[in-house]
Amino acid sequence: MVTDAASAPPVVPEPARVTGPITGEHPPWGAPHIDLAARGYVLEEFGLEGTARAFHLLDDPTPDGHWSVAEYARAPYRTRLLVLRPQRAEDANGTVVVGWQNVSAGYESGAPTSGEIYEGDAWVGVSAQQVGLYGFPAGMERMASRRALPLLEHDPERYGDLHHPGDQAAFDIFTQAGRALAPDRSHDHDLDPLGGLRVERLIAAGGSQSAMRLATYLNAIHPVERVFDGFLLSVWEARAPRPEEGVLPMGVRTAIRTDTPTPVVIVNSEFESAHLAQVPCVDTEWLRVWEVAGTPHGNARSRVDEADRRGRVVNPLRYAPVHDAALRALDRWITDGVPAPHQPRIEMDPGPPLRIATDDAGNARGGIRLPEMEVPTATYQGAAMGTGRLPLFGAAKPFTDDELRARYASRAAYEQGWNDAVDALVASGALRPEDAPAMRARGADVGLPV
Repeated sequence: MVTDAASAPPVVPEPARVTGPITGEHPPWGAPHIDLAARGYVLEEFGLEGTARAFHLLDDPTPDGHWSVAEYARAPYRTRLLVLRPQRAEDANGTVVVGWQNVSAGYESGAPTSGEIYEGDAWVGVSAQQVGLYGFPAGMERMASRRALPLLEHDPERYGDLHHPGDQAAFDIFTQAGRALAPDRSHDHDLDPLGGLRVERLIAAGGSQSAMRLATYLNAIHPVERVFDGFLLSVWEARAPRPEEGVLPMGVRTAIRTDTPTPVVIVNSEFESAHLAQVPCVDTEWLRVWEVAGTPHGNARSRVDEADRRGRVVNPLRYAPVHDAALRALDRWITDGVPAPHQPRIEMDPGPPLRIATDDAGNARGGIRLPEMEVPTATYQGAAMGTGRLPLFGAAKPFTDDELRARYASRAAYEQGWNDAVDALVASGALRPEDAPAMRARGADVGLPV
């Protein structure tokens, strides 16, 4: 069976069966450590089982993302859905964000703890990849973080009956999960993983390695399946794995195909900007690329204040507020037909080699600019080598007191510049208005020798 944008809908397996909710002595892995009831939300866990198809590319993958695939195998599976939803039906806004769970650390990421999700969305984390269930295969254990375990090791009683045929089936598992959550889902009410909530649209979301998988899904699977109404990719390095590849491949260079009328928003840190500039990946009728200058791909959790021999510490900047604004913009694009706003890209010096253009503070020019970039007190790098940490954590080198005095004449002038930057973010659509007060308050806490 060949599948591409011009082919007839493929013959699919029987719809997946939802079971549960899954219960046990301990809470579900990935449960957020917050008071969900106070926010009007509940968390449940369900099984999803069926037969998944595996695909392979018919031709070498092209950089334009126009890929065609064929089915070559089928296998049974049983995986899980982690469901975070409004407790009351009247609080649901009709949007379900379907997350491709990230497994880069050898275990699954957890449910969101804050942000736009809690404004009436439901969120469902799909255990699409085998690493989330079993961990890394033999020989790759050194890649795993020691903070947590894969599902079957974390709680054998709760997850012992889950089984996965391999990541070649991940794309179809994700499709079947989407169908189990879609507006036309046909479960008995007692087995509806969304508890009977009204569903009007599905947004597929994933970051980093999961975003690579979703890029393949967008280029090869979505043009035929059309399960999702929009896609939100974050910290995506313009790579996508071949559908037939297994565990954590880096993938091939690619853009997102432009011939599918589905809204897509990419929210990237500075770390990925040079990668996208090489594809190139640019705004189109159905695509928006948002790049947050100065921010790193990931956030270190230890030794954050420990300086390296060059005086650099961990980069403290976060793209999360922009990601929340992007989800809101994407939802509006799908719901009301109002496209997400265009945002400035991080500027590049053409080279060779291609590199990020910098200003007099050593910071990137262009891009979505947090107030730390408009009135800097440090040089922020989205990627940094030689810090003793992973390059994706970036680095920041604080200015000396003399450098700060030379740059800012007074505390009032600094705070005015900070608040002007916050206003500009809100006006551009890159920051939700309700996030502005906390960002303003952060500016008031910055220490200056003036």
